[in-house]
Amino acid sequence: MQPYNLVDRKEFINMVKVLNPRYSLPGRKHLTATAVPKLYNEVRDKIRQELSLINKDTISVTTDCWTSIANTPYITITVHFITSEWALKSACLACAHFDDDHNGKNIAEVLRSILNDWSIDVQNIMSITTDNGHNILKSIEELNLENAHISCFAHNINIGVNHSLDIPVLKRAIARLKKLQNACPTRWWSTLK
Repeated sequence: MQPYNLVDRKEFINMVKVLNPRYSLPGRKHLTATAVPKLYNEVRDKIRQELSLINKDTISVTTDCWTSIANTPYITITVHFITSEWALKSACLACAHFDDDHNGKNIAEVLRSILNDWSIDVQNIMSITTDNGHNILKSIEELNLENAHISCFAHNINIGVNHSLDIPVLKRAIARLKKLQNACPTRWWSTLK
């Protein structure tokens, strides 16, 4: 979870030398041009192999669009399936930059493209789980997957909790609790900050 240029930093090089003076540290160029692409291709090929062995109409999908803290938009699609040994597997098929307008038609187009890249026919999807955003629901409609759609349980719980926190009686209670928190702070009050 560190940037590639970590291997070029003097402090890191010194630490590795202390740990094992005989270890030859790979350079940033090796990581970006060889090691990471090789690992990516190996994992991709393994997922393709696993997908080739399952019944194609037993695939479930989850997807989401979001914007990073750096204001970069992304879309992710994860596939879920059961192997012939009855093992539940999940694999991220894509976590891609998504600069187009996040309307239903564009989301549907990207989802269809990603699934096609993995030889998955959209019409064979058994279920698709998403949040309740108008744009994502439009994309589900665009893909003719309304009957396969499952609304994300965690997202629904979050919406319900946030709506309940807007009830005036609860708002007043929370405001009073925050005053109490300021009088005697503890680590237990972190959710009320």
